[in-house]
Amino acid sequence: MDRRQRVLNFVVPHGRTGVELGPLSRPIVLKSDGNVLYADHLSTEGLRHQYRDHPTLGPDGIEGIVPVDVVLGEGGLPRALGSRGPVDYIVASHVVEHVPDAIGWLRECGEALNEGGVFCLMVPDKRFTFDHFRTPTSVGALVAAHLLRLRTPPPEAVYEHFARACEVDVPATWRGQPVPDRLIVGGPPAALDATATAVASGRHIDVHCTVFTPYSFGRVLTELLALGLLPFECAALEPTRPCESEFFVLLRKRSDLGAAARAATVPRLDPARHDALPPAAGWPKRTRAAARRWVRSLRGRRS
Repeated sequence: MDRRQRVLNFVVPHGRTGVELGPLSRPIVLKSDGNVLYADHLSTEGLRHQYRDHPTLGPDGIEGIVPVDVVLGEGGLPRALGSRGPVDYIVASHVVEHVPDAIGWLRECGEALNEGGVFCLMVPDKRFTFDHFRTPTSVGALVAAHLLRLRTPPPEAVYEHFARACEVDVPATWRGQPVPDRLIVGGPPAALDATATAVASGRHIDVHCTVFTPYSFGRVLTELLALGLLPFECAALEPTRPCESEFFVLLRKRSDLGAAARAATVPRLDPARHDALPPAAGWPKRTRAAARRWVRSLRGRRS
């Protein structure tokens, strides 16, 4: 089952109204699937100008960027939707990690959902992305960003991106091969310069403000729900599949549940499978057999 079908199974768009955030030129939910609104921080024309020289848009270039239905502003999604909200579902593929105040953003999206509505997140697994050498985000960092109402990435996230971002061969990493320390941005000296510039100018530098593994995300989500900071239960947390680099989270708005009951809905993942790296291919024969069983157990989760 491909990622698009997984999302459609989660949100069931037919006959419902929903929002996909930041689809750019690769929407997951199509207009033919149901009444979906495409939302982004700029208008269609603004996005085409911003991405006019971007190399990854596909064969249609900027013309492939889908028309934006909802332009997000300071009030977030609820205000941008206006009378068109609340909606039945929201889809966000590789968006949450770019948000400076992830708690505030999740709360705003919760306000834009009907009771029982679902929020489908696709989140990069730092083990298999250029965030490989970064430390998973803590609850403390998320709470601090929320209390400070951050609107630009925190300086430490800017530094860590420029200091640690590296090339990652996803299949090789899944086979247990170590990721070489091959930086793609510039390393610590460039990181110091970029961070100083960002702080002095207040300019928004687009980096991953948060980084997670499936296990670390589950731990963080459990604590945030227990604190009563988010209006959701966890309807699904599907760990990263072999040779892939993202995991799926499905949140459901549940105002009728208390904080402890919401927190109890988060699945308990195994840190040995969903936080650690795959075992090295060069380990002894008995360990390699255990590693093969480990991968088969993950594949057995596929639908």
